[in-house]
Amino acid sequence: MKKFYFLMFLLVSVFNFGQTYDFDFLTKYKAHNSKNNYNFDSVNYFNTEDFSYYLKLSKDEKFLSAFLFDEKRKFVHYFKVTESNIKHEIQFEFLYEYSYPFIAEHRFENYHFEFSSISESSPKEITLKVFKSKKARKPVFEQTLTLQTANINLFEIYRKSILSYLHTADEISFPGNYIVKKVVEKHKDYICEIELVEYKNVELEIVLPEKLNLKNSYQAVNGTSLKFNH
Repeated sequence: MKKFYFLMFLLVSVFNFGQTYDFDFLTKYKAHNSKNNYNFDSVNYFNTEDFSYYLKLSKDEKFLSAFLFDEKRKFVHYFKVTESNIKHEIQFEFLYEYSYPFIAEHRFENYHFEFSSISESSPKEITLKVFKSKKARKPVFEQTLTLQTANINLFEIYRKSILSYLHTADEISFPGNYIVKKVVEKHKDYICEIELVEYKNVELEIVLPEKLNLKNSYQAVNGTSLKFNH
């Protein structure tokens, strides 16, 4: 499999630096939707000691970009990204562009989640049912999750990689030291299969300028999964 996650350094548009973000873990989920034969990748960087922020990469036919979501400070920071191949190693350069307020999608705020165990053997399997409210009896969709044992609880990685659009009052979390390895999501007329195809430890530090280039809003991928096809 092609390795393309090695980050060398960060470029910013000013010389006065402010908030620092550290990342120590990288994941890549691949998903396939049977309804329209649609595929997408979700590539993200995390700090496993602080999941209040994460870095999501996005690639389309024209350019590569990155979105740094800071849920605690309610901001999203946007970067243009260039990649180069030096000595058979893919390297990224990040150029800070602007920041805008992080706004959750209110249409999901009443959604409710229920977990149930399918198999206690290794690998462990559980079911996640998503309802429009606590009173709803029929789930909007249902997922069968295969969990892999980890040294700490890494369920937040899956939630922010794939379910980040579900900003609700309910906490979507599962106890225990696991990482979500595979998912089969069932809807009325189609199935979506999701698999963790790569993960590893990294060392990445991003420093933002003290003076941010602020915008009122940005109609981008906030609330959806990002495409990252290689």
